[in-house]
Amino acid sequence: MTLQGKKSDGSDMHSRTANTAGISRDHAKVINYGRIYGAGLRFIQRLLRQFNPKLSEEETQQRATQLFATTKGQKGWYLNNMGQNLALELNYPSSGEALDRKEINKLLRQARYNNIEASFYDVVDGPAVWVGGSESYMFNCLEAIARSEEPRTPVLGARVTRALEAKYVDDQYMTSRVNWVVQSSAVDYLHIMLVSMKWLFQEYNIRGRFCISIHDEVRYLVATEDSHRAALALQITNLLTRSLFAQKLGFKDLPQSVAFFSAVDIDYVLRKEPHLDCVTPSNPEGLNKGYGIPPGEALDMQKILEITSGILEKNGEVAR
Repeated sequence: MTLQGKKSDGSDMHSRTANTAGISRDHAKVINYGRIYGAGLRFIQRLLRQFNPKLSEEETQQRATQLFATTKGQKGWYLNNMGQNLALELNYPSSGEALDRKEINKLLRQARYNNIEASFYDVVDGPAVWVGGSESYMFNCLEAIARSEEPRTPVLGARVTRALEAKYVDDQYMTSRVNWVVQSSAVDYLHIMLVSMKWLFQEYNIRGRFCISIHDEVRYLVATEDSHRAALALQITNLLTRSLFAQKLGFKDLPQSVAFFSAVDIDYVLRKEPHLDCVTPSNPEGLNKGYGIPPGEALDMQKILEITSGILEKNGEVAR
């Protein structure tokens, strides 16, 4: 879903979540991001009921549980030395991976059957981790960073406020601490992009400046004749930033599906999508008829390459 899913054929993460939960794709995005930012099962159930009031209490709980099990996974624990020795003694299959509560209870029942007394917390070690879900590894990494002695973002190494370090709060405020890892890494992404764009604008004499960032968007004011070169610079910036993130996290390759933005909007006004005419009660004639502002354009990487030939230099100019 993450690497090959497409919105167009309904195979991306948001579309699959929408189908599983019986809600719209936009509502599914709220649930997916809520989960990544640390929302629990109860919060997801409340959202599901809000988005699909026809669901019964039982259906809501069932769908939310299924959604959590396939994405975030279930809680699991690693066996400590006593647990590993017990599994070895009883020939219980254990690969060294974390086991969910059901599997650990099965081991304990087998132990009692062999007259060996042991409780759940006698055989497990450390805090719970997530197992069995498509996002379990991601959540384990996020929580590991949040629980570390000096939590830092993995790319630029920004530290969390000392008031939320584990030595002061132990396991409290985990939702906020995990959320900090995600949001601050997004800030790292923005900061790297801004530096890269400033460098490319100066290096290739692209007349433009940073205007505003809105959540996951960056907007630049650019001279009309330089707009397509600026769009190419933005795609190259995303490629460089993604590559740095991948390298910092130990990945040696970058999937093409995340290397470039799906599209770069070039427009004369600030609007959600460049094709929207923005007809409203206070603007009944829209932008085109009312103000003579034509639709903008949304260019994917292929179209940008066709227009610019993949060259950042202005005609007849040499990069500094």
